[in-house]
Amino acid sequence: MARTHYWRRPEQLDAEAFAKASADCKLLLAGVDAPLSGMQCEGEPVFTADEIIFGGISGYACEPFIIRISEQPRHPGRPLLSYCKTENLPYDLCVKCALVILKHRLGESISVMSDAEDSDWADAKQLCLSCLGYGADFTLDTDE
Repeated sequence: MARTHYWRRPEQLDAEAFAKASADCKLLLAGVDAPLSGMQCEGEPVFTADEIIFGGISGYACEPFIIRISEQPRHPGRPLLSYCKTENLPYDLCVKCALVILKHRLGESISVMSDAEDSDWADAKQLCLSCLGYGADFTLDTDE
């Protein structure tokens, strides 16, 4: 089943907000029952003040989720559009949780879109709410 999540963001994200988002991701994802790896299905996930990188394990992964505090645009002057294909594999929930967290911490500086419906995000929202105390009000942005 195809499943892709997208986010639009500026070149530079707020350092304090990103660091808090990374710490929240590390805390929440440590308790999720989905095996995670680092880049290219190897190593450990990365949660630092500069980047968040994780993916599924070999055989249960499509693309890694990667977001850095600073990114170079392909088209200067336009917001960056990034995405992560998960094919609805077990780490899909983790990607959705990370995006709920990033939206909460970064606010309007990040837009989150998906080929999944808002209702498909209920588990991620509930997990964020129970672990972090926020996320219930998350809704997908429209791709304009």
